[in-house]
Amino acid sequence: MLDEAREHRAANHLQAAIDAAERVSPMKPGDTLPDDSIDTPESTSQLAADPALVRAIGGALAMFATLMARQGGAPVDEVARLLGIYAAATNERSDDEGLLIACWSAILRDVAEAQRGET
Repeated sequence: MLDEAREHRAANHLQAAIDAAERVSPMKPGDTLPDDSIDTPESTSQLAADPALVRAIGGALAMFATLMARQGGAPVDEVARLLGIYAAATNERSDDEGLLIACWSAILRDVAEAQRGET
């Protein structure tokens, strides 16, 4: 739905969050999509983190970003955007770290979107 609405950035963040929760590593050049009709072995590297821990840290980041915004700091969506940029840069060095940070950025984007809906 997000792709059809041309909300590509939001779709990318959502996919990153889903992949992190499912412990799916990002694809690299030359990778092929798995055939959904067969069971594929779990030979791909998995995110070395507990999804509950990732969500807990993302929630804590969202709380602090909200508090900072209320005190006149950067709005939550700006923090999410900057964190997304940092995730992309970090991903060049470490897939796992980049994926974790992208997940946290997606959580902050969701919070920012919910806050926009409240006003």
